[in-house]
Amino acid sequence: MARAQNFVGLDIGSGMIRVAVSEKKENNLLALVGVGESPADGVRKGAIVDPNATARSIQKAIGDLKKNYGVVVDHATISLSEPRMTTYVARGTVSVSRADGEVTREDVTRAIEASEASLPRLGNREVVHSFPLFFAVDRDTRIREPVGLIGAKLEVETLFVAAFTPHIKNIFKAMSIAGIEVDDLVAAPYGASFHALSKKQKEIGTLLLDIGAQITTLAVFEESMLVALEVIPYGSGHITYDIGLGFQIDQISAERVKRNLSVFLEQGKKEIRLADLPKNFEETFSPKKLREIVGARLGDIFELVEKHLRRIERSELLPGGIVLSGGGSKLFGIVEAARESLRLPVEIAQGTPGVIGKKELILGPEWMKAMGLMRHAAEQHIPEGRMNGIFASPFTRRISKILRAFIP
Repeated sequence: MARAQNFVGLDIGSGMIRVAVSEKKENNLLALVGVGESPADGVRKGAIVDPNATARSIQKAIGDLKKNYGVVVDHATISLSEPRMTTYVARGTVSVSRADGEVTREDVTRAIEASEASLPRLGNREVVHSFPLFFAVDRDTRIREPVGLIGAKLEVETLFVAAFTPHIKNIFKAMSIAGIEVDDLVAAPYGASFHALSKKQKEIGTLLLDIGAQITTLAVFEESMLVALEVIPYGSGHITYDIGLGFQIDQISAERVKRNLSVFLEQGKKEIRLADLPKNFEETFSPKKLREIVGARLGDIFELVEKHLRRIERSELLPGGIVLSGGGSKLFGIVEAARESLRLPVEIAQGTPGVIGKKELILGPEWMKAMGLMRHAAEQHIPEGRMNGIFASPFTRRISKILRAFIP
């Protein structure tokens, strides 16, 4: 398969590794040609802790893709998701370069670079994304697209996303071992938004909440811009752990209970006898206790989400509500729990139009990151020079610095 014609998204999660591949057809539609997945080894809370083990899991996911769809890949856009990922906001000001005072795209680039230069020392973190929140040309403020305007001074306020440098290095190490070239490295919730959220949802104000196995990530969009990003150190795997601890059963049994929560809550002990679970679970089980265990952990997650929304002054103020993605979003009753806790409309991500393919490739919310990364790769393939409301720093501008620290 010709490299220039396919787009690959590779989601490295704590529980699973997923890969999605598409080809661009006429009228800019993407045709999904295959997917693959494998349990993730060597990943803890979104961060790679054993590159060799993770590389083997990546190879298994790619092998699954090849076996089922005959698709071979050697490059991908990779998800970045780890607890130390953080954001900064900084301002930068430059003089307009042209004699006639017309703002150029080069001026915009210089202003964003100036805002990055004003960041505090990041230590062992690397900036991986930069998003201008708004521009000002002389006294005209809160401008989204300044190119072509006339003025003497250009100012920008920029949101920067930074990640832990050792984690970035471990991603490249795992990819190198697996034989995969990194096309781009994208913050997971931002990448997921390319498939999980519509243009309208990003415009009116929406929270994308991705609940993974060991972490939950959130991204807030307004006026088509990413305005906030956060990582919460809890995921659906913590619910599994709590069930196991609460009923004193092993984690495999606890995971089965979680995945069949509706059955156990609605049919109770009658169903337990048919489920081949440990005897002590049947002896100690009650729907009320199970509901309390699950509700307590969901409460912890939603409390931290609400705390973040209050901090950015968006609590109960997002017209687009909340869109849930990730494997944890499939938990029974989670929509109602989120709606009650956060007092916003809530829905499960279904994927947005723009991708065609085989009917058997109708994928659930756990595929939003891999699919979104794939669509992000396709968008980045468009020739440079567009702005479309988002200006992400070119990945290649930073890659050499990261690789110099990694490669002897």
